[in-house]
Amino acid sequence: MSARHEAPRPPRRLEAWLTRRIPDGAAGPSVLGDLHEEYLELHTARGRRVADAWYAGQVLGLGLPWAAGRVRTTVAGAATGWMLDAKASVRGLRRHPALVLVAVISLSLGSGLVTAAATVTNGAWFAPLPWPAAERLVDLEDWHPTEVCRGCSPGTSLRAFTEWRDELGGVFDRVGAVDRRATTLRTGDVPIEVVASVMTADMAEILDLRPAIGRMFGDTDADGADRGVAVLTHGLWRRAFGEDPAVIGREVEVGGVPHVVIGVLTEDARPLSRSDLVLPLPLAGAGTADYADRSLWVVGRLADGIDVSAADDAVGGVAARLFAEAPGLEPGWTARATPLREVLARSGASPGAAGAMFALCLIVLLVSALNLAALLMARVTRRAHELGVRTALGAGRLRVARAAVLDSLLLSAAGGLGGVLLTWTLRDAVVRAFSTELPPWVSFPIDLRVLAVAVGGVALTALVTGLLPLVRSLATGRGETSASRVVRTARTGPGRAQDLLLGAQIVLGIVLVAGSVGSVRAFRTVSDFDRLGRRWEGLANVTLSVGDLPAAGGTAIASLAGRLDAALASHPGLEGHTVARSLFLGSWGTEDAASPVHVTGAPEPMRNDRVPRHSLAVGPGYFDLDGIPILAGRGIADTDDAGASPAAVVSEDAARAMWPDRATPDVVGQSFAVTLGTTSTTFTVVGVSRPIISRAWSESGSTDPMIYTSILQTPDGLFDGTPDSPLLLRVDPRGATPGPEEWAAWLGEVAPDAALTSVVEIEEILRESIRGLRLTGWVLGGLSALVLALLSIGIFGSVSYRVASIRREIGIRIALGADGGDVVRAVGARLLRLVALSTALGAGAAFAADRLLSAGGVPIGNADPSVLVSVAVLISAAAAVACALPLRTALRIDPVRSLRME
Repeated sequence: MSARHEAPRPPRRLEAWLTRRIPDGAAGPSVLGDLHEEYLELHTARGRRVADAWYAGQVLGLGLPWAAGRVRTTVAGAATGWMLDAKASVRGLRRHPALVLVAVISLSLGSGLVTAAATVTNGAWFAPLPWPAAERLVDLEDWHPTEVCRGCSPGTSLRAFTEWRDELGGVFDRVGAVDRRATTLRTGDVPIEVVASVMTADMAEILDLRPAIGRMFGDTDADGADRGVAVLTHGLWRRAFGEDPAVIGREVEVGGVPHVVIGVLTEDARPLSRSDLVLPLPLAGAGTADYADRSLWVVGRLADGIDVSAADDAVGGVAARLFAEAPGLEPGWTARATPLREVLARSGASPGAAGAMFALCLIVLLVSALNLAALLMARVTRRAHELGVRTALGAGRLRVARAAVLDSLLLSAAGGLGGVLLTWTLRDAVVRAFSTELPPWVSFPIDLRVLAVAVGGVALTALVTGLLPLVRSLATGRGETSASRVVRTARTGPGRAQDLLLGAQIVLGIVLVAGSVGSVRAFRTVSDFDRLGRRWEGLANVTLSVGDLPAAGGTAIASLAGRLDAALASHPGLEGHTVARSLFLGSWGTEDAASPVHVTGAPEPMRNDRVPRHSLAVGPGYFDLDGIPILAGRGIADTDDAGASPAAVVSEDAARAMWPDRATPDVVGQSFAVTLGTTSTTFTVVGVSRPIISRAWSESGSTDPMIYTSILQTPDGLFDGTPDSPLLLRVDPRGATPGPEEWAAWLGEVAPDAALTSVVEIEEILRESIRGLRLTGWVLGGLSALVLALLSIGIFGSVSYRVASIRREIGIRIALGADGGDVVRAVGARLLRLVALSTALGAGAAFAADRLLSAGGVPIGNADPSVLVSVAVLISAAAAVACALPLRTALRIDPVRSLRME
């Protein structure tokens, strides 16, 4: 019959697929025949298209159940195979509890460190901020390419804020401002120190500050009222008022000014920084305020459809136009908009520091994984005969590989789970150890990002620990026996893979241990407080908050300092005393802008980058009490009071900066003026002091140029740049330092307008200043100890494996007359070469790490040759200790038994 008259057939692919799925037997051909007959009838009656569609439906109805059954059978078989191999792996690991214990503990510590670093980094940089529409919040601030604070935030003026708010209504739906200041709160006879957030109503709305009782303020509450209004935080309400609801409507004094409490914030309120109460920001006079008075933190919420780039262009354009028209403002000032999330993250930790710490923790995890990989490699090598038998009995390559790597998968999963649990358990304790006070917006959730890092750590560990065992298992020949394994081992060299793993551990370990040694050395340097050039033992600081006292104008601070100085002179528990308060003698202009310090007779004013900006106003006896030598002239004396010509002492390095053409003795008698706003005072230099190191945490030991004015002669206007600065009573107690209760009672009699903040010894202050470096040293020291332990285990395992693999050879050598030295050389020669080569490579890696990580703010010091030599000696010592027991075993091998085995 020709093809033209051939009978119609169902679609061939469908028919073939159904034929393969129908089970064998008599029923199969019968079903196919019935379907074919019905197809022909339908084809004749209704055409090919309808018949093909009907046949396809029959195929789906008949074939899919059989296909589903096959899938279920295959999946069940695979699951059964996995379960059987997993049970076999668990049984095998149970026979080696030491290996499991070391692996799980080391991997848990390594994984926990990585997870903890990820948790801290995530909390500081990526966790959502606790405010509505936080992704649309941007920080707005003045900006200059060479601002004096070298990259810090100079802030924004009240005038600029109001102008931006009025002109950029289409860019932002809200723009708020806040100023943070220390002040005093008086509810009875004794004032207490508080921190006030003075903000606009828009800022309170942006931060979602809601009252638990009472109400929030509006912008009108800040202007034109006889009394101010205040909203308490929940913490201050509990601490100072015992959560009394009747506090609403109560009158209190804030900074000596009457205020009425109108509300209490909810307990979950999150301001931008720690605050005790919230006050409305007065906007009166904003149009005539000085652009250079940059005290506000401004935050805007982007309008719908506006991105950060558009907001940055808009605020920059407006600010550049306004600042260009302002008289007396240095050229180049503009403004910028930055995501608030980024600004807050930078205020907590630099990305370099976070990345450096994360990298160091990752090194520990990698060393743990490499160590486990070496142990598992030896285990797979010992199982080569078993895997060969499996292959000979028909097991596929993947089945053999699965059996080989299940150990690493199980141990990696256990270590990852242990790391997450460790982080979860110790998270709060670690955070408290590194920071005494966290910003209100910071949280450290273990969210999907942290869990992703933990899972990634498990995957990395499984890859590192299982890759070489996987390759080794796939290389297992069919029917491999012990004899064939011995031949191949002799050809390739025993323990070569283990040597590579051990070398990688040593390289990574040197990087971390070198960092630890450098950090410990830095800590020891800064712990030597004698290098500061001043007395620190036996002294204490009594810190007082003077609140808004300088706002009174004139010489309120000088008057208070005089009263305190006279009262301290008659205090029975003191050997000596002095009074001091910080001065900021710079400007918020650019680095090359004019400083408020003017040297009399100089051809041009001093620049901001040369002036001793962070200086002190001190009382009589300051230099004697602090043990700062006077190199020329004298120190501040009792005669330098309000009735005398204003006197000052400059440090030797400040004298060189201010009078570069004069010798130190010739500086005495020179004069300079300080002009801030409407306040101008000319001081005469009465002495030159030895330079001191103000920053105890600085390892470099660089000194800070200082100007010391007499606090009894310093007008309040010169303190305007440091309104939150406390008044310090530095005292030398005869015995134990009086406690806070005694000082509070004393102040209540002598200076009721000042609030006691703290009583602390100078030594404690210095130790707290190096707390971060001490904690870094402890962390790096702990990581290094862990790495050294892991390296010792790795070296011990490598040498033990080598001894076991050439046990017969060692016995034969001893039988032929080899002595102990020959045996040690046979076992340890390659290890010594490996340690030497790995140490050299590790030194190079440590040098590179120093260049990469030190920029992140973590003290590394890897590039110092003395550090690298010390680390090399330390690693070599660890290697020698780890080799001792395996070498002892090698020396005790019985040659007779080895010959019998031969």
